Amino acid sequence: MTGPVTRVLRIASLLGIVALTAYVLVRYPALPDVVPTHFDFRGQPDDFGSRSSLLWLAGGGLALGLLTAWLSTKPDVLNYPGEITEANAQRIYREGERMMVWVLAGLTVVYLGICLQTFVGTGSAVLVAGLVVLMGSTLAGLIRLSIADSPG
Repeated sequence: MTGPVTRVLRIASLLGIVALTAYVLVRYPALPDVVPTHFDFRGQPDDFGSRSSLLWLAGGGLALGLLTAWLSTKPDVLNYPGEITEANAQRIYREGERMMVWVLAGLTVVYLGICLQTFVGTGSAVLVAGLVVLMGSTLAGLIRLSIADSPG
């Protein structure tokens, strides 16, 4: 059974991804023909491209978010490091779901950071925070899966 925190985090992350995609699409017509497409470690643009590249960002962000959210509801299709048995299946599937939902939250924060950097010019800290959540959720998820795999 999905816990309330996991459920709320999944819904909030999905709403965030949809809202960010809508924001990119609404702002798209008013953008100049050339937009920044990459930023250095100081947050300064260091590469430029066609504004249509932002459509790829929006489509990719939405697709990745939807796929991750869907996978989080299907923990039985994920690949796990240990053997799934009748005794540990529910614990492992619950941890797999949690990990995927936290990965989704990290992706949402990364997407927000990219949008802030592109449209406002300040989003580096948010982007880094999202990457930390992504890495942390993966590491914590693998540790929790290992614990769930142990007897007891």
